Amino acid sequence: MAAVVVERGIDFYVIGTAPGRPRAFSLGVERALAVDQDPSLDRVPGSLVEELRALPPSTPLAASSRALAASLRERLGRPVELAATDVLRAARDDLPRPEPGAERRLLLALARNALERSLRTPEEILVTLTREEERVERAVGRESRASESFLAVPGSPLADYSRRWATVRLSLEEHHAHLEEEVRAHARSVVPNLATVVGERAAARLLAEAGSLAALARMRAGRIQLLGTRRRPSPDRGPRYGILYRAHGMSDVPPGRRGAYARSLGALAAIAVRADATTRAPIGARLAARRDRRIAQLKEHRG
Repeated sequence: MAAVVVERGIDFYVIGTAPGRPRAFSLGVERALAVDQDPSLDRVPGSLVEELRALPPSTPLAASSRALAASLRERLGRPVELAATDVLRAARDDLPRPEPGAERRLLLALARNALERSLRTPEEILVTLTREEERVERAVGRESRASESFLAVPGSPLADYSRRWATVRLSLEEHHAHLEEEVRAHARSVVPNLATVVGERAAARLLAEAGSLAALARMRAGRIQLLGTRRRPSPDRGPRYGILYRAHGMSDVPPGRRGAYARSLGALAAIAVRADATTRAPIGARLAARRDRRIAQLKEHRG
């Protein structure tokens, strides 16, 4: 009778070697997480390999998947076939019911691993830092406005409190300045062309608003122009720009021409971000020259 090795999650079962319940071997959660982080590691438990080595050489071996069969062939140095469908179906019927709690813990741990891997990429680091910088900026602005309305009566505990809170606000502002510079540096690395065209901070916020570089690169120029707006466009009145309001050169353009500049900048940004997402060709300087020419044209035509 053939011995069939069935893999289910991190558990392995050997069926057909002895009467009664299948022999169970577990990879273990820690080993499973290590294999998830480094797929080159062997995911077959050593105890399972030793069990199969103890079988007579004449015992046929079969596995529930081609990958498992190949791994066992390499470890055992003997033939291991892919189990037939009917044999595998009968073997699975003999398996014990899985424990829902254990499966749930494993899935949560694997999901956390996947999240940590994604957060280690330069793109996700930039998105995370940019969103944090936006949050800290709001906090700095909120506390600055609140401090203006706080009346510190001289010679009272209110004056002491005001001095202590001024020190905290200064520390928060310094933290925001360091965080902003870190965001700028990451933007120059992740989206160099876009950062050159619209500025590092605006480039980082465009990426964070889109969610990913791939999503931003798929957007049309008009969508990039309106990215980050808080009001829906309408035929009568609508926003002309969102995050691009913070873009390089916007303050140099006359207020009545900023909508036109945002349209031009959106088109240049679309070209820049597609290069960042695909070829990584350094076209930022050429696009910035076109941007500067557009600024000069808009300054001349103020009507």
